[in-house]
Amino acid sequence: MSPMACTYLFFRPARLPLSTNGLSPETVLMLRDTDHIKECLAQVAPGLEWVHPTRGQATALGHRVEFHLPEDLSQSPPAMHSSLRIDYTPWVQSLCDRLGWLAFDERPMCLQPHSSAFPA
Repeated sequence: MSPMACTYLFFRPARLPLSTNGLSPETVLMLRDTDHIKECLAQVAPGLEWVHPTRGQATALGHRVEFHLPEDLSQSPPAMHSSLRIDYTPWVQSLCDRLGWLAFDERPMCLQPHSSAFPA
């Protein structure tokens, strides 16, 4: 098994498109509904299995990814952890396009629906 090393954090936008100077608590909002998050992730990650109420596993691009839901969604965002062996950025971009979510990676870059990524 490859190390789980890359993390993407998911949020919802208050408006689009966003830019580096437009990132704020008023424009980057927490996803708060666990059931809705799980339903949305099931749409983009067929075969997603919740092995624990807050941890799900799926296969994307031929490798395992893990989704984590914090106990308190008002304090921490949902996250996806993946291997460093593959660049999941295009796959996460398609997730953002389909779900209307924002994703931030560790570089940090912000991926937004139907727009180019930009430095966060």
